Amino acid sequence: MPGKDIAIKVNPYRQILGSNLWNDISLKIMAPDISVSSTILPARKKIPVQLPVRDVRFVNPSSIINDEHFAEISSWIDRRPSKYEITEISYKFNLLLRGSRDGFTCKIFHKLCDNLPGTVAIIKVNGTNEILGGYNPLVWTSDQFKWFATTDSFIFSLKTQNLPNSILSKIIHADNVIGCYSGYGPVFGGSFYMKNGNRWDYYHNTGCYEKRLRSDEPNLFIDEFEVFQVL
Repeated sequence: MPGKDIAIKVNPYRQILGSNLWNDISLKIMAPDISVSSTILPARKKIPVQLPVRDVRFVNPSSIINDEHFAEISSWIDRRPSKYEITEISYKFNLLLRGSRDGFTCKIFHKLCDNLPGTVAIIKVNGTNEILGGYNPLVWTSDQFKWFATTDSFIFSLKTQNLPNSILSKIIHADNVIGCYSGYGPVFGGSFYMKNGNRWDYYHNTGCYEKRLRSDEPNLFIDEFEVFQVL
């Protein structure tokens, strides 16, 4: 080993090696055939270790929708033209509220869901088993009534036995898309919103979202209501 390499690569470790070992190393470098009292081992070889592949499976937190529904919602959030496979779901859907567990009031919705970005609200309609929902990329608040603009929100009707294909309804106009007020639950434009109790309204003729999900109904009674934060 050249003297320059010794000065740069070996000398910084002199204090931790001890005087006897340092002298033996110096002699071994200068005269490799000379025997020394210290045991100097050859450099260790780095053996690559193949780690096992992690099997991270999607955990379904919902009592309303299945894994395929979550894959479809994930693809819509990512603006993907084709649906993800279940094994491709990269999001965690953290359950914030379940109506049958926590209550169906607007007060409990705002208590559990306010100020958390990126939420999906899902309802199961009484009598028809329709599954409707909406995605809010922003946050919910409960101050005085305010409208918020976004191009990333959408509402939907998910595939069921009575609906062969899910319906995705994207934004038409970005203004006045997300409404926040303590007297309402989730408000998706003037199209789809929660009134107090287990009642929702749906109207298509407001110009916020492009596709009709169902017939207009001022009082949709629901069996279940869930809100998830998308992480």
